[in-house]
Amino acid sequence: MSNDPVYYDPYLRSIVKDPYPLYRRLREEAPLYYNKEYDFYAISRYEDVRAGFINHKALISGRGGILEMIKQKIEMPAGTFIFDDPPRHTMYRQIVQRIFTPRRMNGLEPLVRSETIKVLDKLVGRDEFDVIDDIGRQLPMRVIGMLLGIPEEDQQLVRELTDAKMRTEEGKPIDYAEGLKMEENFDEYIKWRTNNPSDDVITELLGVEFTDDIGTQRKLTRDELITFCNVLAGAGNETTNRLIGWTCKTLAEYPDQRRELVSNPALIPDAIEEVLRLEPPAPHVGRYIASDVEFQGQKLPAGSTILMLVGAANHDDRVFADPDRFDIHRDRTRSHLAFGAGIHTCIGNVLARLEGRVVFEELLKRVPEWDIDLANAELLSTSTVRGWDRLPAYVNARGAAQIKARAQAEKAAAEAPVTGAPASVAGTWTITVKGPTGPMDSTLELKDGAGGLSGAQSGEGTTTEIESASYDAKTGAITWINKISKPIKMKLTFNGTVNGNEISGKLKAGFMGSFPFTGKRV
Repeated sequence: MSNDPVYYDPYLRSIVKDPYPLYRRLREEAPLYYNKEYDFYAISRYEDVRAGFINHKALISGRGGILEMIKQKIEMPAGTFIFDDPPRHTMYRQIVQRIFTPRRMNGLEPLVRSETIKVLDKLVGRDEFDVIDDIGRQLPMRVIGMLLGIPEEDQQLVRELTDAKMRTEEGKPIDYAEGLKMEENFDEYIKWRTNNPSDDVITELLGVEFTDDIGTQRKLTRDELITFCNVLAGAGNETTNRLIGWTCKTLAEYPDQRRELVSNPALIPDAIEEVLRLEPPAPHVGRYIASDVEFQGQKLPAGSTILMLVGAANHDDRVFADPDRFDIHRDRTRSHLAFGAGIHTCIGNVLARLEGRVVFEELLKRVPEWDIDLANAELLSTSTVRGWDRLPAYVNARGAAQIKARAQAEKAAAEAPVTGAPASVAGTWTITVKGPTGPMDSTLELKDGAGGLSGAQSGEGTTTEIESASYDAKTGAITWINKISKPIKMKLTFNGTVNGNEISGKLKAGFMGSFPFTGKRV
């Protein structure tokens, strides 16, 4: 046991990378922990965390489930049922439960399997693949996209937008100063479905009639519908994406148990439950303390904030024997808390489990053996979920070498000195952004003029005038800003370096985060 006082900070990258040794210390040395810097309590033992989930009257959700959201006193938009309390939470959840019934979700299996096969067939015969880019970012959004009725060509951009809202800079909380934003692009889908009803969730939500919390019989408002779509799109993608990543990594670390699954696929549901226990996608959940509550013999005053450390609770050896070990044959008398407990139990848990099972039933048929290159993997930077942003896998030595060579080439390109900044960048450039779902090309036309650099950028069938641009011929530094409206409204800021007839740099795409891009003069 360390002599240093135990310290827990949910924003520290070193803790996010491997939180379990610290979780063990918290359970033993500070089962009720207080962080003075960020002013929150944390509970880490299984029984305390479970009690915290169930006590929804004292530990409320109406101020949010994320630490910084609670501390910044965000006003929740109507329809944010995951961050709401009875009676409004009950009202909204009953609406969603009509759609996410276990029978209806399990009835989606043929569609889920069909989409899974389309994605996984592309991996057959490959020496290497990226678990997140090639599987995790593809399947969950396809499934929730089908459910909602989002056009296929828009699904990945919607996923990227909802996913990126959870990203944080190293050591920093998310800034909710402007409130919890709900993307207006869903309004277009809602308008379309109003006039073109179909067999999807948006159509069903448009027709729902209910009695609200003040006794009025009505339908959902436009703002409520937009919020529902945002919540469902984000939640429908997030958990399953992380679950797929952690399952691939874990099965690579336990090849004997992976081989058991290959020979006996009936064990796959147990493997999914064990991964959810071992590596819960949401390692902690926040609550606002609305009335005095007691944990570990100490009274916590109303007005405080508490984090329930799900990841720590799921590794509590008072409940789970040898908790840090993956075991598909584990006794499941006590359930994990990855999906919460009580009235806020994740409503999409049936769908997430279904997707996880189907993905690994089909993956293990096609790729029964793989290893993970952790040296070139990247953990997602976030204060809300824990999972992989990049997770390269290989099936043979050739694949391992390909991953290593690509990583070295990317590093060399990033560090290459600028030797040939041209006097002018006027002309036509082909810009390629390396997005999470693959390369995206556009054409950039730049012009020199009395007012400085100007131009237009074309892609996805649309052309937009550049809002502003600058270029320094001494250093090769170039910046331009482009605002797009389709398929979603977004400000794109390109920052790069010109070297001869080539550009390399980073694109900042609104809430979506940053992505590398390259350019070549035509």
